[in-house]
Amino acid sequence: LNPYLTVGESLSRPLRILQGLGSVEARERVAELLTAVRLPADYAERLPSQLSGGEKQRVAIARAFASNPDLVLADEAVSALDVSVQATVLNLLSELQIEFDTAMVFIAHDIAVVGYLADRIAVMYLGELMQLSDAARIFDPPYHPYTEALLSAVPAPDPSVGREEIRLSGEIPSAIERPTGCPFHSRCPRFLGDICIEETPPWREDEDGTRIFCHIPIEELKATQAPVLKFDSMENRD
Repeated sequence: LNPYLTVGESLSRPLRILQGLGSVEARERVAELLTAVRLPADYAERLPSQLSGGEKQRVAIARAFASNPDLVLADEAVSALDVSVQATVLNLLSELQIEFDTAMVFIAHDIAVVGYLADRIAVMYLGELMQLSDAARIFDPPYHPYTEALLSAVPAPDPSVGREEIRLSGEIPSAIERPTGCPFHSRCPRFLGDICIEETPPWREDEDGTRIFCHIPIEELKATQAPVLKFDSMENRD
């Protein structure tokens, strides 16, 4: 947010430029947007310095939805917020997505957060797809070895449940000079040898539609991988 513009000025800009609203209409719409993100209408007069982190994020979300877009790109939308505020903002994003009938691409490093909000998940490494899966199935084997490592780092709600954490060794390769074969081979805990270095992996698909970019057969992955704890996706909630 521009620190020198009030919340109202920040929200009215896309309304005037992209929707062609006049000042009176824009002011009325600003009040509606603030209500939609659960903020009082008089917040329109505040500067960003007068808002908490969660309130700033709500204003940014309101601005993203201001022009009734067909698609919202949310890049690390909750990474700077504490856990309690994250949950509130994620629920808000879900509600606004339904209310505005807007598609959303949600980008995050926290796979548990993604699993909570998304309908379908794409796991990427060095800019390349490693796994495509419905969110409801992302926490059940089979996993791409990179997805497996990401999931092992998700904190377990029950500390008595023991799970082996997979720590990836080595440095992340250059995105400019990418490894040959499988992009993940230099850090893969299930490295097979020369085939991973020399040959591009095939896409493998199981009966539920999960697709994995790996040399290891689906059935072998299922047999050797343990399931992780389930997280409710938004589609499973009433």
